[in-house]
Amino acid sequence: MPNSSSNIMKTMELSNGADITGFHEEKYRSDMMVKCRSYEMVLRMMGLVFTLVAAIVAGTNKDTESVPISLVDGLPPLHLTLTAKWNNMSSTVYFVVVNAVACAYAASSMAFPALTGGSRGKKWTSSVLVVALDLTMVALLFSANGASAAVGLIALNGNPHTQWHKVCYAFKRYCIQGGAALAMSMLGSFFFLCLVLLITLNLHRTTLNY
Repeated sequence: MPNSSSNIMKTMELSNGADITGFHEEKYRSDMMVKCRSYEMVLRMMGLVFTLVAAIVAGTNKDTESVPISLVDGLPPLHLTLTAKWNNMSSTVYFVVVNAVACAYAASSMAFPALTGGSRGKKWTSSVLVVALDLTMVALLFSANGASAAVGLIALNGNPHTQWHKVCYAFKRYCIQGGAALAMSMLGSFFFLCLVLLITLNLHRTTLNY
């Protein structure tokens, strides 16, 4: 009888120890999930802010200057008043549209952390969908930034091989504002990329415990 009681006590102690260990592990996973959701909300908010600023700055870009144009060598140049607007270039229009779409997506995706919590069962599928959507925004932003940067370099330096002349020497404010919009969009795309990495890491961590 004493040996039987001792075995029962040892079994109860082991069971209690396993329950405590499981409780600590579950609490650790819960704390990590809360931190992940907090980081995700911050990244989505930062992506929203920077893409919104980029769309506004680029969409309001307009500069009117008096540009000297030489028609005949040896004669004084003719000064013409010209206006450079954001919708004069298709790459800038694409840039504004993509940043506006990314901004709207970031605003509507604020509810996504509630869908990706736990990442088990149906929530695992939701997490994969969120990663795909975030990755799509990254691809769109990178393509818009690349197109805008390429046209910006031509405007800044010109291209003598194709007889494309410099533009920024005449429309300095236009080019500066366009460069600022590009910088804001690059930061926004960086935050969206961090979102993809964060949710993918969280999805990998939670599926290991599935």
